[in-house]
Amino acid sequence: MRTYTIRLDDQFFELLENLSKKTRSPKSLIVKRALLLYERELERQEMLKNLIESARELAEDPENLRDIEELGGR
Repeated sequence: MRTYTIRLDDQFFELLENLSKKTRSPKSLIVKRALLLYERELERQEMLKNLIESARELAEDPENLRDIEELGGR
């Protein structure tokens, strides 16, 4: 395991302290969980972006919808 040192302004320092006390969890665990949640959120945003782009492409060409309907009918 590696050690990483960060600087926090007072607001984030207090937030981390309070969360640590409230959850009775080490600060490092809180930071790890926050990073994992952030990673999941970025992945969700990327998937949503791709979904919207695909929907726009489908809407631009009616033939795409026919192709999808044919695949679904198989």
